[in-house]
Amino acid sequence: MNNLVIFPGQSSSEIYLSNPSSFREAKEAAHCLKNGQLLLVNLENLSPKSAQRISDYLAGCTNSLCGEYTEIGNGVYLFAPQTFPIVKQSKY
Repeated sequence: MNNLVIFPGQSSSEIYLSNPSSFREAKEAAHCLKNGQLLLVNLENLSPKSAQRISDYLAGCTNSLCGEYTEIGNGVYLFAPQTFPIVKQSKY
């Protein structure tokens, strides 16, 4: 029995998880954004200077693609291309 239902026009979503230890690895992760993937980056184990440099770089890449980004935890960021808007819960 085949339970797979294909919906036309729906694309698969991928989330790329990254724990970069260098700026070079962050540049590689930025290619995921260019390819339309969500990017979840953990920078909490880096020095504050390195974490700031990488988050600034990825934020710039995201902005150049008309995407969005947000910090979802201490040193953990979500970068999304334009095709994946980030919806934030409003505070009451």
